Amino acid sequence: MRFKFILLNFMFLFLFLSSFASNVNASEYQTGVKSGQELVWKCNACNKIEMANIFGPEWDDSGIFKNLSKGTRMKWNISAVEFNETHIIINFDTWEWTSENKWDIKDNDFQMTYLSNPNDSQEVNFSNDLPFVPFWFPIPVGDYMGELSLNEWYDVDNRVLPTLNVDIKENEISPGVPSKDIKIIVIYNDQGILNSYKFYIKGNIVILDIAFDFLPVYVIPTLIGLLCVFTLSILLFVFKKRKPVNRI
Repeated sequence: MRFKFILLNFMFLFLFLSSFASNVNASEYQTGVKSGQELVWKCNACNKIEMANIFGPEWDDSGIFKNLSKGTRMKWNISAVEFNETHIIINFDTWEWTSENKWDIKDNDFQMTYLSNPNDSQEVNFSNDLPFVPFWFPIPVGDYMGELSLNEWYDVDNRVLPTLNVDIKENEISPGVPSKDIKIIVIYNDQGILNSYKFYIKGNIVILDIAFDFLPVYVIPTLIGLLCVFTLSILLFVFKKRKPVNRI
């Protein structure tokens, strides 16, 4: 009787600890972005002819790549952030790819939702639409990606920077799509934001090159400091030149 009592208590303790561990795991992921934050990406290279050959002429008619071309920029504005024991959510307004220097009225608004515990997710492949990867992940981004159930297209590399490698073979999405083997390499920063997106075809030829467009916070004070030092140096030089020299 005493053995059964001890065994029953042990089982209750085990279930409690398992539940606690599960809750800790589910709550360790958060949003790396905050409400009011603006995210801007710039397209540094875009071979529109090759993209049309691979995916068809309507590849940039909709979705996140709508109107994409070299030199254009896209902006997100985070309008709301929420995370709890079950979900991590961001709401954001979007401005489509444009070459204009000023942002007009927003084009759309979206919501991106992730499970707080990536182990609860079913197989994920982001294969419905280009670009085949998200532009934002919960943080720590490397750990989150590593726990997702990804299909054979995807390989997570956390050795240096959180990197998602995508390898899609010819005709693997549907007949004729893509029309040739493609490879995508995406690097994320510590906020979970897509920092670099490179799209390759055979021969390591870059078809698309997109980068997060920003000046790090530490750069602005540094530039101001260097400008002040440079200006002061010029003033001192001019002052010394104008100062009369006493001759004996």
